Amino acid sequence: MPVVWTIEEKCKRCYSCIRECPAKAIKVEKGQAKVIQDRCIGCGHCVSVCSQKAKAVLSGIDATLSFLNSDSPTFAMLAPAFPAAFPDVDPGLVVGALKALGFSKVVEVAFGADLINRKYKALVSRNEEKDPHKTNEPVITSSCPAICEYIQKYVPELISHLAPIVSPMVAMGRVVKMFYGDHNKVVFIGPCSAKKVEMLDEEVKDSVDEVLTFTEIEKIFVKKNIQFDQIQKMPFDPPHPYLGRLYPISGGLLRSAGLPFDIMNNDIILTEGKQRILNLLECIHNHEIDAKMVDVLFCEGCINGPYMNHSINYFSRKQKIVKYSDSKRPLTNYPEWEKNIKKCTDLPLTRKFKFQAISKIEPSDSEIRRILLKINKRTESDELNCGACGYASCREYATAVFQGLAEEEMCLPFLVDKQEKMQIELQSSFKELSETQEQLIHHEKLASIGQLAAGVAHEVNNPLGSIMLYAHLVLQKLGQDDPNASDLYFIMEEAKRCQKIVAGLLNFARQGHLKFNKQDIGKIIEKIINTVEKQKLFENIKIQNQLDAKLPQIDVDRDQIHQVFLNLIINAAEAMQDNNLNKKLEIESVIDTETNRLFLHFRDNGVGIPAENMGKLFTPFFTTKQIGEGTGLGLPIAYGIVKMHRGNISVKSEIGKGTTFTVELPMVSETFASQNSVFN
Repeated sequence: MPVVWTIEEKCKRCYSCIRECPAKAIKVEKGQAKVIQDRCIGCGHCVSVCSQKAKAVLSGIDATLSFLNSDSPTFAMLAPAFPAAFPDVDPGLVVGALKALGFSKVVEVAFGADLINRKYKALVSRNEEKDPHKTNEPVITSSCPAICEYIQKYVPELISHLAPIVSPMVAMGRVVKMFYGDHNKVVFIGPCSAKKVEMLDEEVKDSVDEVLTFTEIEKIFVKKNIQFDQIQKMPFDPPHPYLGRLYPISGGLLRSAGLPFDIMNNDIILTEGKQRILNLLECIHNHEIDAKMVDVLFCEGCINGPYMNHSINYFSRKQKIVKYSDSKRPLTNYPEWEKNIKKCTDLPLTRKFKFQAISKIEPSDSEIRRILLKINKRTESDELNCGACGYASCREYATAVFQGLAEEEMCLPFLVDKQEKMQIELQSSFKELSETQEQLIHHEKLASIGQLAAGVAHEVNNPLGSIMLYAHLVLQKLGQDDPNASDLYFIMEEAKRCQKIVAGLLNFARQGHLKFNKQDIGKIIEKIINTVEKQKLFENIKIQNQLDAKLPQIDVDRDQIHQVFLNLIINAAEAMQDNNLNKKLEIESVIDTETNRLFLHFRDNGVGIPAENMGKLFTPFFTTKQIGEGTGLGLPIAYGIVKMHRGNISVKSEIGKGTTFTVELPMVSETFASQNSVFN
């Protein structure tokens, strides 16, 4: 029967339970930290640290209420830690509340502690008589069931060191049944979930019928509407204890048993807390401890158990226990106590422990390294040992992965790095998607404009031809000296300008084939530079040709790619007309060997392009020039030509610092399945 288990829907991948579990009895499956029943020692550490309340413990509430509703008398046994569990309630009221619930008798487990104290004192004395000089075989106290379970499962080599003595709970349960009859039901009430494990132990299951935690008895008080301010104080029922009330605090066993404890005396070692105890057990296993007895408690004393009242601090709880014990000790009827102790002379207070070793396969160094490589821990410096996974070191975590107890997704630094990479990749993919979407929208826009432009150009060209023809005929008839001749010349010039615009429209929307040949891009650009440098527009402009001298020849339509480069160079010169100082145009080439693409950068230090105009640059008829100075078709035509070359053209600009146009072209011949037009 499981004592502790995981409520899966509440588990939130915090792994604090793994960190706190001394037995590493928690397996992670699909992010859920599940308790492994045969490995669990029932200590309850996982319960106390789980802020999500994702760990459940076997409840004794229903069984207890069933006992109370039956005809059989039910006895309550209060653990010695109870004064700290109910810090603001008089002990007599606690007894009265339990009897108000229907418990026939309420006794203190501390009397059971008094009984086993004598057993411990006799055991130590007997060992001294056998061989006072014998070392490295200390007796380990067995009052804490969590420690007994741990030794039986994880260090069974130390079973022989465990004192063959029952716990105070078992001793008191047998006392109650001896004093009052076996037919009575006995319910232990205390701070420890491991007592539920002990209750199910075949060796001692005759002692108690149910175990309640202090939290569970409080729930029953609420359920039955038991209020302390309406309860009458009542005394505990006999047999009454003496010094056993000190048991829940560290060193309580030694003090109440009358065993000597001095920091200068190594015969008896006292320690508490799971990590110190695990270290101590390792020392005993390695024969590094020279002592007669070690007194150990997993929870830094029972007053720090998982089901104690933690609204007050550890020291206040300890003080509550000491004060209660001191107040009761002078009132003890020692002869009666001694008489009751003697009545229990024949009571069985010894027990045996059984070998329950958990088999574990340990990984080799190469297997650990293989697991660590999966979470990008390639060197020792990569092993952060941060403990976020719940394990003390990366190697311990890798061991758990090998044993099937942990998952790779538990490593927080690995997950953070993985998430960052995914985020970068996602952003990159989103950027590419956005750019592709923008290009598609622009492509569709140009396609529509191109179809419109082709139709308009066709329809406008014929009337323009007629205007030119008849203007020329009229001019011939009137003669050059006629006063109206200048008007006719103006008509002819304007018609020519219209024809030029129409030619641009046809060029933008043309359906002609590209003529691909191997061409030297460097020579094409060099020829353009030699031509434009002589023009007035390029006065005081320094053109820096930074092209790679060994650029490979690539397949292009020479005339059309020449038109693209010329347009970009002229645009750069015009952008620098208002910049009278240090006018500079840089033309640079970059080869990407991975993608086999050539990038040509045309970088000027002109006035720059306003952000609101960036999205309109390749739109037909968009221009910032004065009427008559430009048609707004240069960049759209360049865009279409580059796209027909299976390339791309992009722009970056900053006001006052300049603009860079980048032409991207494939260096390897591609199959131009659709060469007719960028709009097909």
